[in-house]
Amino acid sequence: MKLLKLIALLAGVALLAWLLSTTDLAAVGEHVRRLGITGIIVINIVFLIGFSADVGAWLLLFRSLAFNGTWLARLWVAQLVGEAVNILAPFGSLGGEPLKAITLNRRYNVSYSEGTASILLAQTVNSLAEVPYAIIGVVLLMGRGLLPPAVETAIVAATAIITVFMLLILVLLHLRTLVLIEQRLARSRWGAKLAKVLIVLKDIEEHLFHIVRRSPLQLTGAFVLSFLVWVAGGLEMYLIFYFLGHAISFADAWIAETVIVLVRSATFFIPGHLGAQDGAIALIATALTGSPDMGLAAALVRRGRELLWAVIGIGLGGWTGFKGSDPAKAS
Repeated sequence: MKLLKLIALLAGVALLAWLLSTTDLAAVGEHVRRLGITGIIVINIVFLIGFSADVGAWLLLFRSLAFNGTWLARLWVAQLVGEAVNILAPFGSLGGEPLKAITLNRRYNVSYSEGTASILLAQTVNSLAEVPYAIIGVVLLMGRGLLPPAVETAIVAATAIITVFMLLILVLLHLRTLVLIEQRLARSRWGAKLAKVLIVLKDIEEHLFHIVRRSPLQLTGAFVLSFLVWVAGGLEMYLIFYFLGHAISFADAWIAETVIVLVRSATFFIPGHLGAQDGAIALIATALTGSPDMGLAAALVRRGRELLWAVIGIGLGGWTGFKGSDPAKAS
């Protein structure tokens, strides 16, 4: 698996290097300079709105935490730190998820089972909300002739696969498949050795069951907020093109974000989606504007925004880490 990640990372770096070598970097720089301070501020505000919606969706998927400003702020920091690790650390896109659970446990005494269950459920709801967003994007894309037929077919196929997979996950959650796995393992010859693991697994399953079957309003609220996160991504792309000096319609921005989202889903194991995300943005941006320079400029702006908040997240992680645990604030 590590070898696969390394190969994928090197391929991504090679793709990014190729994009840089085949594009007029002076023209790219000129496009980026048009962004200006106003563009930078507005784009980051939209990102923060989407990011906060993502945190709100996560908070709704806890059983024991109140939905209030205090916990929103705490989860906001934990989310930012975890996502920073996802972008900067060489673990693919999953390295930051355990860190979120660890941060909540050490700082605020949130149990590992509840933290882990909420993270798993948040990832599931986020992916479920991706389905209607991607379907709308594919409908908007079809018939436009923006991309080669083979690429459009691949996009349609990817959307169909994600849709079927997420529906299957939802069915398995309703059928309480995880508890069946826990019971089977408990009866096996390894049951005694796995006792502690099975207790945690049972706690996680009970949390998932409670939210999915007994708290439909919380689940629905989380789904709506997660969908708004994807919409905010499309709005960010719209603003990037606008401030770079080549305005596109919001429908085209939705298409662009759909392509980016699908590529990111397919390359989840590549650290920071390096090269893959940038290539996807350059491809669809070039198709929309007819300018490869604009495509690379849009990719660099998105990457720059990600790196900015990743650095802020790492800084916050260091600060909160040095402060140590704070059980008094866990109420």
